[in-house]
Amino acid sequence: MRIAVIGLGDIATKAYLPVLTRLPELELVLCTRNPEKLAAVAREYRIAETCRDYRELVHMNIDGVMIHTSSETHASIATFFIEQGVPVFVDKPAALNFADYQKLHYLAEQKSVPLFVGFNRRYIPIWRSLVARDDLRTISWHKHRLNLVGAAQDFVLDDMIHVIDSLNLHGKIDQQDMQVSVQRQGSDIAMINLSWEENGTLFNGQMNRQFGKTCESVSLSFDNEAYQFDSFLRGEKCESGKTERTEMADWTDTLETKGFKAMLEDWVDVAKSGQLDEQVKRRNLSTHAFCEQLLGRISGA
Repeated sequence: MRIAVIGLGDIATKAYLPVLTRLPELELVLCTRNPEKLAAVAREYRIAETCRDYRELVHMNIDGVMIHTSSETHASIATFFIEQGVPVFVDKPAALNFADYQKLHYLAEQKSVPLFVGFNRRYIPIWRSLVARDDLRTISWHKHRLNLVGAAQDFVLDDMIHVIDSLNLHGKIDQQDMQVSVQRQGSDIAMINLSWEENGTLFNGQMNRQFGKTCESVSLSFDNEAYQFDSFLRGEKCESGKTERTEMADWTDTLETKGFKAMLEDWVDVAKSGQLDEQVKRRNLSTHAFCEQLLGRISGA
């Protein structure tokens, strides 16, 4: 199976290529406009086929394409390949506004081509089975950074979208009863906190970009049972008054603990079958729609 990788920045070289090059069924083609970068990465991963213009890829017998370019180019490049009938994996956000994402979604439906959006936190193994439980009572997801206040669009679409999508378990966030708190530093956003209730489950999400360190934590509770994770590797389970550690096995690869391995295996299956689950499509739509709605509330606050 031949997969093209477009864009060879940090996310592609640090998170994707180390996993993709270990999947034996894949044959990779690299694409970037920078000739020095292209040659260096191809040499490092021993990849023979390359090109500098993504439009050339349609003549290279590819079975799928992965888009890791700058966010503002995602929608146009994805559109090009969907129109050619090529399965697409695109980093989040797939588009900078919901109207453009809807166009992508409907084009993919019309062409019967899967549009896969790269949300690795859906696949984190240490808590993946827990967030899927029907008896979830509360979930709190906090993702913080050190001294990195920023413009609202960058804050939400480049970073907090991870928190939003991770809490968007059923693909139907409703803003009607949602509480939104925002802290600003001048014209920049320093912190956003969200809380709402959905079918008896309480949800809380927060990103603070003036925190004391860069970190991420997840808390989940059920009837007389609770879990707290301060990393992708380990956490604590509390039940019947007792606390026990829960953690990944020693020597588990970092990209597996962060969900990239399972996500990319799923992507390969989707590209092979040409089918993407309907619930995943709804979740992708809902996450992008909510990000735009949240930006509207922030700008109107």
